[in-house]
Amino acid sequence: MCAYDTYLAHARQTFEGRPDPSDPSTQAASFTTTCTAQGCVARWLRVAELSDNPHAPALFDYRWNGDRWESSADYPFHCGAGGTVTAARSDFLIPHGDGSFSGERTFTVGAPGCPGDGPGTYWLPFTLTPTS
Repeated sequence: MCAYDTYLAHARQTFEGRPDPSDPSTQAASFTTTCTAQGCVARWLRVAELSDNPHAPALFDYRWNGDRWESSADYPFHCGAGGTVTAARSDFLIPHGDGSFSGERTFTVGAPGCPGDGPGTYWLPFTLTPTS
């Protein structure tokens, strides 16, 4: 198991292609890979609780696809003061030779969406950097 810092670049976040920035954040995580005859699975485990979204899953499973790890699942998307709504989360991680990863995450929120935004897609870039 390798320890990572996950940098969520919220300052670059968009909603429906328009800037929707907020403060960036860093979360501690672990990342492991297991391969069998059926293929490889990577697991990303967020090790800190999220006070603003306590129902967010801590574990994401990824499958290798071509040149990157991919994952998707339902996600309780945090709408700020508006609570949470169910969204379709999809992300990918591209490995770099130094042990780091870069990636992008989208949250597709159906109607009625978050208060003030409505339904649509949020986009968020992020990086994973090894800490040990």
